[in-house]
Amino acid sequence: MSELTDRIEASLEKSADELEADLPDLLADLDGQTREFVQENPGLFGRLVGRMDEMEVAPFVEANPQTADQFQNFLWTGMEVIVANSPEVQEQIGQDITVTFEATDCPMDGHMQVDGTEKTLTGGAGTLDDPTLKISGPADNLVGLITGAIDPVQGFMSQQYEMDGPVATGTQLAPIMGSLSESFE
Repeated sequence: MSELTDRIEASLEKSADELEADLPDLLADLDGQTREFVQENPGLFGRLVGRMDEMEVAPFVEANPQTADQFQNFLWTGMEVIVANSPEVQEQIGQDITVTFEATDCPMDGHMQVDGTEKTLTGGAGTLDDPTLKISGPADNLVGLITGAIDPVQGFMSQQYEMDGPVATGTQLAPIMGSLSESFE
């Protein structure tokens, strides 16, 4: 794990283009070790996720569809670990919410499930049948929502993404997303 951690740290010092080139191999090597990696390196996880804001996501997904799914699985597994270790985020979770994210400019779909009873958050690549909320928009904006670069309420109000489902539920999801992005800064 320490060699992989060193490689990730080195890649994070590179330009966005170089990081994009490194990402497929890094994610392949992280496969099956994400929980351990995030538990040992929450700050490094946050830095890697934060660097996604510098990428042009749609062209990257078009060129690397398998890597895009691997990244989503890495992201959501990491988020699950962050929530499990963050009473501040758990405190924001009050009800069950299921969300499907669909990019409008590339083939990127993902999902998230919030369990209000267990105070957990899970997710991954692919969509859910009959989610509570469906959020769609450009891939960069969806990544920005997840990483905290786009405020959920302001993003919705300024039409950076669309939401299909109860606005009240989206309002309850916003502080969860905000606390989550703050927890790995």
